Amino acid sequence: MEQISLEKVNNNVLGLRQMIEEMKEILMEDELELADDVVQEIEESRKKPESSFISQEDIEAEFGL
Repeated sequence: MEQISLEKVNNNVLGLRQMIEEMKEILMEDELELADDVVQEIEESRKKPESSFISQEDIEAEFGL
C-alpha cells in the first residue's frame, strides 16, 4: 500500500476546496439578475422584424466559414 504524507493529503484537500469554490461560483451565477437596461434591450430586440437581422448563412459567407 502506498504511503501518503500529511502534506500530500493537505494539498488534495486544498485542491478540492478550490474546486468546490469554483463550482459554488458557477451555481451562484444562475441566481444573478439581469440589469434593467439589459432587459430593456432584449425586449426591444424581440420587437424588431426578423428581416432586420443578418442570417447565419450570410455571416458564414462573409467570414468564409
